[in-house]
Amino acid sequence: MAKPIGGFASLGFGQKPEVGEPLIRKISNTARDYAWGSPTLISDYFAIEPTGGPMAEIWFGTHLGSPAKVEAGEAENAAFEAQNLLDLRAGKQLPFLLKILAAGQPLSIQAHPNKDQALAGFERENATGIALDAPDRDYRDDHHKPEMIVALTEFTALIGFRPRVDIVVAFQRLALQAQSLELNELEDALTSYIQMLRFGGVPELFRYLLGQRGQLAAVTAQLAQLATLSRAIDNIESANLALVPQLESLYPGDPGILVSQLMNLVVLQPMQAAELAAGCVHAYVSGLGVEIMANSDNVMRGGLTNKHINTEELLRVVDFGQEQVPTVESKQLAAGLVEYPSATEDYLLYRVDVSGANVLADIKLPNAAILLCTAGEVAVGDSLGERQVLRKGEAAYLADAKFYSFSGSGTAFLATN
Repeated sequence: MAKPIGGFASLGFGQKPEVGEPLIRKISNTARDYAWGSPTLISDYFAIEPTGGPMAEIWFGTHLGSPAKVEAGEAENAAFEAQNLLDLRAGKQLPFLLKILAAGQPLSIQAHPNKDQALAGFERENATGIALDAPDRDYRDDHHKPEMIVALTEFTALIGFRPRVDIVVAFQRLALQAQSLELNELEDALTSYIQMLRFGGVPELFRYLLGQRGQLAAVTAQLAQLATLSRAIDNIESANLALVPQLESLYPGDPGILVSQLMNLVVLQPMQAAELAAGCVHAYVSGLGVEIMANSDNVMRGGLTNKHINTEELLRVVDFGQEQVPTVESKQLAAGLVEYPSATEDYLLYRVDVSGANVLADIKLPNAAILLCTAGEVAVGDSLGERQVLRKGEAAYLADAKFYSFSGSGTAFLATN
């Protein structure tokens, strides 16, 4: 009997293009070379040839920023071979974007807009004539960007704001340590930050710190010095504090160094996940993961980056009411089929684990999907007789068949909506 996964009616995605392509097609892409990417994580884990530079993300989707390439079938000509997934779908966007993400250095302090903010911001920047690929563009599309990260290796991230009382206690202890070490600028700054927290809360201190760009060099340098001297101390602030020397070496004097002390430090073990709603301030720190998101590239940055920063827009986007760490409890639907429940209708994410003793048959997909193999080999076949074998690091686009079966010996992530 067929086992449906996903509970949403068809939204019109997955229509068969006019060309007669097979219904299961391998897709690929090149790694994006963002400065924070790791030169080794992706190449080592997936046995992919290293580029010699940072390999930050590999996109599997239809977003105009980097649509996935489609491998041609044996009977197809060279012109068809060169097309991408967006062409294959006759210009119809997928509602989600699946990525491999490798953080070799901390990413920027950032948040993503909700639907209304994205639409308004995109229209506003279009009206001013800013090119879509301009470095100072904030809104590159009109979509919101909730996202989920599933760890493949241990994955460290700063996600959301810590409770105010935790920050106050941590800053009080840091101030005492700064006093004992005669780090006077740091002690004075922490004392003032504590007063801001008591009277205006985290929002007031966050806004203040972002507005102090260029004026925090002495404070962040002394905080890094304190962190180096306090490595043996195990207390409420030690985990966040341990990040400071690296952040100071990368971005000396940056407000994001102090903002990192306001945030929850989360360490995901392999196959654990977290989902970030619109407005959730965050910064991935290190590790390799599979990321799924709404089909958007809208990012508002506030620090820890050499890219465009728009503090005012970030402050409009950030939701200060999100205090719970948004970890995701995975749910086993059947032997070898695990769901990562999501709060958004833009995507659904599943993990497929198959072996000689475990085959998944007649899995129902209501819409188009992307399958990414992350371990071993996974074969996918559909009810119309199409079949592909994916090895570690390979991906495929699935569309237009009602039922799919998975076999082999490996693990894959299945993204749909």
